[in-house]
Formats: sequence, C-alpha cells, structure tokens
Amino acid sequence: MRKLISGWVIALSLGAGMVMAAGQSGAKEEAKKAGQAAKEAAKDAGDAAKHVGKATTKATKNGAKKVKRAITGKAGKAHATCVDGTRRTGKTKTAAAAKCAGHGGVARK
Repeated sequence: MRKLISGWVIALSLGAGMVMAAGQSGAKEEAKKAGQAAKEAAKDAGDAAKHVGKATTKATKNGAKKVKRAITGKAGKAHATCVDGTRRTGKTKTAAAAKCAGHGGVARK
C-alpha cells in the first residue's frame, strides 16, 4: 500500500509540475504578445508624430506664402495706382509708387 501511495504522490507531483510548466509557458507567450503589442503601439505613435510634423510644416509654409503675398502682391509684384489712372507694378510698393512720379504721383484712395 505504501508503494501505491508513494507512486500516486510521485505521479501527482510530476503532473502538477507539468501543469505549472504549461502555465509558465502560457504566461511567457502572453508576455511576448504584450511586448509585440507595445512595440506596434510605439511604432504607430511614431508614425502619428511624423504625420503631425509634416502637417505643421505644410501649415507653416502656407502661412509664410500668405504673408509674402500680402506684402508683395499675389504674383510677387506690388501695384500702385497713379493719379492719371494708370497702374504701375514693381517688386515692392515703394518701387511701384516711384514709377508713378511721371504720372502725377500715387492716387489716394
């Protein structure tokens, strides 16, 4: 009887050891999956940051173009209307106004 009981104890302890080993390998697999998910989340966050940077760059460029056009005119040229009704262009407003000197000066609005 003693041999039978000790045989059962050994069998049960080996079985429990295998169950624990299986449980540990399952935990290892879950930890590995969690690590992969974290890695992909970090990659997605990096991609999102890259796209935000690109959008910011585009917005800055567009804003700079609008400011430039407001100062220099739409085609990169400034315009001045002379007293006699002619319209003169130049790179800057001052240059355009200087061309109105022979036409009575710049007309007031």
